[in-house]
Amino acid sequence: MTTTFADRWGAPVRAVDGIAVGLLDQAIEDLVALSGDPVGGADAAIAADGELALARIYRAYLSLYGTSAAGAAEADTLIKPLESEPAATLPQREALHLAAARAWADGDWQRATRSLEQALVADPRDLLALKVAQDLYFFLGNRLELREVAARVLPAWPHDDPAWGYVQGIWAFGLEENGDYPGAEAAARNALARNPRDVWSVHALAHVFEMEGRQEPGVSFLSESSPHWDGSFFAVHNWWHLGLYLLELERAGDALALYHERVRAAKSTEWLDIVDASALLWRLSLYGTDVSAPARVLAADISDLVDVPAYIFNDWHAVMAFGLAGAHERNERVIGANRRLRAPSNRRAAERAGLRLLEGFAAFAAGDPAAAADRLIDIRPEAHAVGGSHAQRDVIDLTLIAAATRSGQASLVRALVAERTARKPTAAQSARALVLANGGDDTWLAW
Repeated sequence: MTTTFADRWGAPVRAVDGIAVGLLDQAIEDLVALSGDPVGGADAAIAADGELALARIYRAYLSLYGTSAAGAAEADTLIKPLESEPAATLPQREALHLAAARAWADGDWQRATRSLEQALVADPRDLLALKVAQDLYFFLGNRLELREVAARVLPAWPHDDPAWGYVQGIWAFGLEENGDYPGAEAAARNALARNPRDVWSVHALAHVFEMEGRQEPGVSFLSESSPHWDGSFFAVHNWWHLGLYLLELERAGDALALYHERVRAAKSTEWLDIVDASALLWRLSLYGTDVSAPARVLAADISDLVDVPAYIFNDWHAVMAFGLAGAHERNERVIGANRRLRAPSNRRAAERAGLRLLEGFAAFAAGDPAAAADRLIDIRPEAHAVGGSHAQRDVIDLTLIAAATRSGQASLVRALVAERTARKPTAAQSARALVLANGGDDTWLAW
């Protein structure tokens, strides 16, 4: 007989077996903490209690986090049995999460966030809804809601609550993406004082260092804190942040070593890892490092992952990898597939900026910098539509400077470098290095 239990954070969950609820709680905390084995925990909860609907929905979420067509199909299989039950048999929380999972699986990520927001209004201590909602806003590039989704529930999480630090980390990342760097740093450091292994808070603070141009402190912070998070399934992304600092410090050799030793130390077909590998190689190439050999390996690793577009942010990074490897015909296939999108969220992202982004990066890799500059110059205000963070999308500005340089547009280069250094003065030297690496000289930067 099913009973309504309270989960670890006080939100209701219907189940037969309280032990299964505990297994699900730990699996959810593993996701929020970016550690442990969320998938194994979810599977264990399902095995322990076949009536625990939220465990099946949560397992579908984990499949959807792969941002792939295969993940969406797997999620569909997981939630279909629940949808065959009369709607009235599901409690409100489970019904809202089921609606969110269905919308996400159908490619309507905005509709998924609406259901999750309803769940948070009904119970602001629904930690699962909070985590998944912020991650979806990240995939959508919705910076305002990255912050507001946390702001709306902060009073429900008092300082003495065991999960307070996790919520602070979520809040910190939202603040950072909206330009409140002091507030983000304070929230992230508060969370880390509570739990140094809070990987999302480490990540939020890494973003602050990046956006403020504090590369040396960033290198120290990530290097010294790495024993706390190196075992996380999110570790590659934090190492990627270290690579950005190293490039800004003109330590390309160290960044390339980091790629081999940390970012791509092992083959991974998770898009979370592939994106970071592609982006770091692309940046290294912009600064004059020959990355053709590792790019060919990476392109081979992802060759079977791009036949069915699911998230244009992923395909953008596939274009980087294929372009660096010289597989220009493969990029044409990726671009062609993204002209025929049906999933609503991905289609909107492609129409707003994504297709021009793919075309611009493919043109740059194929040796047509003028076409690349033409595609990229106008899309920057809309580029957030493809998802990701400010730090991830910064590669657009870097590529535009390189393309303008290679196509001989000295006045445009001077303007773009001035814009960049006004925003982040510590980037002046690396911007100069970028111009020099792409065929310009110091006279291009003189006013």
